[in-house]
Amino acid sequence: MKLIIISGRSGSGKSIVLRSLEDLGYYCVDNIPVNLLPTLTHTVADEYDQVAVSIDVRNLPKDPNELVEILDYLPATWEMTILYLDASDDVLIKRCLLYTSDAADE
Repeated sequence: MKLIIISGRSGSGKSIVLRSLEDLGYYCVDNIPVNLLPTLTHTVADEYDQVAVSIDVRNLPKDPNELVEILDYLPATWEMTILYLDASDDVLIKRCLLYTSDAADE
């Protein structure tokens, strides 16, 4: 199984990357709590060979060792890639202002 874990700051483009991977045939789950990752991957392993998940920074464990333990629980035979997305403060502020003005127009 190929597993891509996408994380990063709010507004950095995690959902956009996830939608692109879905278009490429990945089974995708947005904003999953990291402690549910082993259950999800084991559940879908028989049906899908490409899975991508986004994990919001706010859903990561406070103790980094806990994340390592969760990832170590996944089978070593799986090809795992972790993407951490970031954007400059200026870009994040522009996106926030854009979303705020779009919501005000509704």
